[in-house]
This record gives sequence, C-alpha cells and structure tokens, in this order.
Amino acid sequence: MVLLQVRPAQLRWVAPFAALVTGLALWWTGQSVVESIAYSLGAVVAAVLALAILRAHAGPLKLRSESDLLRIIVAAVAGALVVGLATFVAGSVTEVEDLRSLTGGSLINEAASLLLWLPLAMDRLRVPSLAGNLERWVQWILVLTVTVVVFGAIYTPSFAYLVLAVMGWAGLRFALLETLLQLIVVRLIAMTFTAHGMGPFSETGHRTNLPPDLEIAFVQLFLITCSIAVVALSLSSTRARVDSRKQALARADAVADSKLSVVVEELEAERSALEELREVDRVKDAFVSNVSHELRTPITNIIGYTELLDDGDYGQLTPLQNGAMERIGENGRRLLSLIDDLLTLSRLRSVDMELSTTPVDLVAMVRSAERIIAPRVHAAGLSLEMDLGDRPVVVRGDGEKLERVMLNLMSNAVKFTPQPGQVTVGLRQVDSRAVLSVSDTGHGIPAEDLGKLFSQFFRTSLAQERQIQGTGLGLSIVRAIVESHGGHIEVESEVDAGTTFSVHLPL
Repeated sequence: MVLLQVRPAQLRWVAPFAALVTGLALWWTGQSVVESIAYSLGAVVAAVLALAILRAHAGPLKLRSESDLLRIIVAAVAGALVVGLATFVAGSVTEVEDLRSLTGGSLINEAASLLLWLPLAMDRLRVPSLAGNLERWVQWILVLTVTVVVFGAIYTPSFAYLVLAVMGWAGLRFALLETLLQLIVVRLIAMTFTAHGMGPFSETGHRTNLPPDLEIAFVQLFLITCSIAVVALSLSSTRARVDSRKQALARADAVADSKLSVVVEELEAERSALEELREVDRVKDAFVSNVSHELRTPITNIIGYTELLDDGDYGQLTPLQNGAMERIGENGRRLLSLIDDLLTLSRLRSVDMELSTTPVDLVAMVRSAERIIAPRVHAAGLSLEMDLGDRPVVVRGDGEKLERVMLNLMSNAVKFTPQPGQVTVGLRQVDSRAVLSVSDTGHGIPAEDLGKLFSQFFRTSLAQERQIQGTGLGLSIVRAIVESHGGHIEVESEVDAGTTFSVHLPL
C-alpha cells in the first residue's frame, strides 16, 4: 500500500526499503529465509508493475469509470502472477510438499489484496453520499451483523453472498471511499473466522479435505468477486450522480442565460426609452425657453401700453375702461411672471448653467428677502416673526438664487395663510449644515399631495378648491436651486394647521 502512494521518482529508494521490511516481517513470523526473500521481492515487483499498468499518464492515478476498474483488474492479475511465480520458485528451492496449493493460494491472495488496495490509492470521484446518517448507521450495523453471522457459523458457500447483497446497498448509496472501507472490514472478519475453521469456506463448511492454503484461497476468491462487483456498482452510481448534477447545472445555466438575455434586452429597452425621454425633455425645455423668450417682449409691451393708458397719456378713460385696463395689466403681469418662472426653471435644468460659488451670509440674505416681502405681509394682515440668531451663517453659493428660494417660500406662506395668521422664518446651524425654515399657520397641504408637491405645474387640491392663484412652478424652482447647491428640502404639513418648509444647505 505504501508503494502505491509514492511518486515514480521515489520508487527507486522506497521499493528496496519496502522489500526489506516485508522480508524481515515474514522471517520474524516463521517463514524460511528463501520464502521471505521471494515473497517480499515478488510483492514489491507486483506493486511496481501494477503502478506501471495503472499510470497511463503523469499525475494522480484516477478511478473514474469502468475502464479504470478494468485496468485495476489487469494490474491485480499481473501483480498476482508475479507473486505466484516468486512463490513457485521459492517453494521449488525449499521443496515444499504441496507446491501447487502454496502457489495458487499466494497468487489469489495477492490478486485479492491488490483489488482491494489499488482503488484506495487512486484519485476517486468525490460525490457526497446519498444516504443520511441514520441510513449509514443501519447499513454498517447490518453488514457487520451479516458478515459475523455468515462467517461465524457453519453454512454452505452460497450463504456468503448474503454479504455481497448487503454490500451492494453501500455501492449504490454510499461514497466510494466508505464502500471500500466496508470491503476491508468484511475481508478482516472473513479471513479471521476462516483461519479459525469457521464459515462457509472452512473444511467443516464445504465437507472436503482441502489444504489450509486453499481454504483461504476460496475466501480470497469470494472477496475478489465482492470487490469487483461492489466497486463497479459504486462507480456506475457515482458517475450517474455526477452526470445528473452536470445536467442539472447545464439546465440551470441555460435558464440563467435565458433569463439574463431577457434582462439585458429589457435593460437595453429601458435605456433606449430613457434616452428618448431625455431627448424629448431636452426638446421640450428648448421649446419652452424659445417660446418664453418670444412671448416676453410682446407681453412686456402690452403691460407698458396698459400703464400708459392708465396714466392718461392717450386721454382720459372712463371708470369702466379703467377697470378693464387694470384687469389687462394684472393678467399681463401674471403671464410675465409665468414666463420668467419658465425661463428660470429652464436655465436651472440646463447642464451648461454655471453657478456662482461666492460666500453668502444667509442672515443678511434673509433680511433682504424680509424687506422685499414685508409690504405683502402687512397687506395680507399677517404677522412676520424672524428667528435668525445673532451670528452670521455663511455658505458658498449663488446669493441671488438663494434669495429667490427664500422669496418663493415666503410668498407661498403669505399666499396660503388667511388673516389673522403668522409667518415664521428661522435659521440655525446643525452640525455641518445650515437649516432655513419657513412656517405658516395657513391652509396646509393634504397628505396625498405631498409626494407631488415639487412637480412642475402641480397645484394642491386645496389651492384649486379655494381658487388661490399660482403657476405651480415656484416650488419646482426652489427644489432645483437647493439641489444645485448640494442641499435638499423637506416639508411638513397638516390641513388647516399650517406648513413648514426646511431647506438644508452644506456649509
């Protein structure tokens, strides 16, 4: 067994050492010097010859298929012939009485040993056992019990094949290594009981006067049959499991490839659709920008002429005409505001837009917005509270656009707060952020509208029900400006209890 595990380059020194050890062991057990030398040399030569037959190529000895098992049988027979020849020569020299029995017994014993040990020395298919722990325990107990019963009592030789039937279970369900270990255990039990005159192959069992060497030979022939049958069965079962696993993996790969192809196609379709939407969005923005530029001049002219008419530059107007001119001017200014908002939003969405990144004192900016919005607050009958602290809060950004954020939020608070109400503006520093907040005690925003609040042209259901005028672009502009500065905006609201907008900007 040692020789079967070494590399070819190591045989030149391992083989003589193995022959010496084997010869000394035989001589120590009572064999003659000639027999010890003959058998030890024959066993070493048999092992080397078996290795030469099995090693079809460099690398580990592989046990994968029935053709590999056939090579094992050929190697075992060749090795057995070598040992048989060595035993015959030694017996002839020492004039053994029953030379044929000795030679035949040695030949069969070596063949059985090689058939049992060669598979253990080879690289086997490593496939998990099909049997669970309970099944393995039951089979082990059964094979031990049957082997002890068959070889521990007096039966005819045919009873020995009950052991083969139980071993077939292991060949079908167990890993090959565990099956080979069971064969070794069966061999030890069978040889021990037969050597003590028990079992189906002893003299008592088959009622013939055979020499002891041939009694053991019958056991070895039985073990040869078991080894070949069980190993062949285990190989077939193992390869079937390997093939089944490969087929399952191949099917899984095919399914995965198919699904991956579908996913890739869907992703490509999504990408194409996204590109188309981006192009549509770009064309829309360009169209809105161009149309807004074209509309701005004539609307400005309309507003200018209404102001001239209202001032009496073209003659005095009747009260009815004055009312009409006021409505024309008011709606013209609303339309101009809408165009300005569209142009602002278009510029903010443009990838080519450059933002100023100068230091901006938010306290001073909020005070500036307060002065602008104060007349509207007082006209609406509201109170304005400022909670700005007493220290500057400086961020880097575009002061004009940030002021636009404050004006839009404060204008909305005034617009959606009935009198007597209150608008509160706060500024505080939280860690590495500046937090601007605008709160009111106004109409509030329904919960179902909060998710769409910053969409373009969106107006809440309450604003529409209560006919509060607006373009629906102010909050879109606010979010675009805040996000372009690396910040974000949050909103909290309750219907008829007020709204709070919080702008978070990095310092």
